[in-house]
Amino acid sequence: MARFDIVAPKTYATEANADKAVKVRGFDDLRYFIYKNWEDRYFPVFVGQPAIERGVHFHFNCVG
Repeated sequence: MARFDIVAPKTYATEANADKAVKVRGFDDLRYFIYKNWEDRYFPVFVGQPAIERGVHFHFNCVG
């Protein structure tokens, strides 16, 4: 089984704060999940080509 860690430039104290940051940027209509890192901090990770096309990768992490 493969394991990987996603490193975010900005993290949030709660899931709600991470979700709010997505809504403030206007990306809440795209597919994403909230990831919890080893420091118990949260950040959004967007999924798919539509996120790349909208420029999400300039603000948040994206996976294909």
